[in-house]
Amino acid sequence: MKLSADDIGKFKNLVYNRCHLSFPEGRETQFRHWIMRRMTEGTYRSTDEYYRALSTDEFEFERLVALITTRETYFFRMPHQFEALGDVVLPEIVEREGKKAMKALSRGETCRMRLRAWSAGCATGQETYSLSMQILNTVRYAKAWDIKVMGTDINTDALEIAKAGRYDHLRLGKTPARFIERYFGLGLHEEVVVSDEVKEITEFQRLNLKNLPEMGSLRNYFDIILCRNVMIYFDLPAQQRLVSALSACLKPGGYLFTGEGEVLHLHDHHLEVRERGECIFYRKRE
Repeated sequence: MKLSADDIGKFKNLVYNRCHLSFPEGRETQFRHWIMRRMTEGTYRSTDEYYRALSTDEFEFERLVALITTRETYFFRMPHQFEALGDVVLPEIVEREGKKAMKALSRGETCRMRLRAWSAGCATGQETYSLSMQILNTVRYAKAWDIKVMGTDINTDALEIAKAGRYDHLRLGKTPARFIERYFGLGLHEEVVVSDEVKEITEFQRLNLKNLPEMGSLRNYFDIILCRNVMIYFDLPAQQRLVSALSACLKPGGYLFTGEGEVLHLHDHHLEVRERGECIFYRKRE
């Protein structure tokens, strides 16, 4: 079977309308390959038959999305961002929450310090667990806190790997030695296993970021959001929509980290630009 330009256009529009993934000319050859691969694996007899399956069968659509969104990643990727988290962002949150707790105590009330963080487009979970480890390493007396770190992705296969928390040791990447010693155990066949301490504060869910603007329950919810190397798969209108939605999900005073090639100067937003060395990140005004 051959795919005409019209066929490719139909498939691209379908995927874009469902999850805002975009395939400009430079990525169209790869997209064509993914379509042909799924048509062959699924023994579809025509492009029209496969198009109907994608339109009506959620399982088939997820199989294609799994191919499109599979990304190689590792722990503590872009280490300068985790340094900014540990040296700037988390100490500020700790101080802010500590002041709230002290004020509550002075009124005879109890107030558990609270932190919510989100890794959006988390793939197989290394970024999410890295975020959890950085939080546990920075926050003193973590048991006195209510901490939840959420990782989301549209790829259900990737999320199953994330939930298991078992990885080839090569995925340790640039993980500091003290983190390896504290937060990992050894599995079989040169695997490393994320510790229960980290897993206790970490959860994974499937989320299509296209639907984020309609999710009112996440408004003003997160202290920290990592959305790194996700917007590169979107066109400019979809990027703008995502930036606005992510900003709405931040608490006043919350922080957003994007990928190194995803600075927000092309987009409308009301976030403050922060810099620490090579790292550029953003803060929502209080």
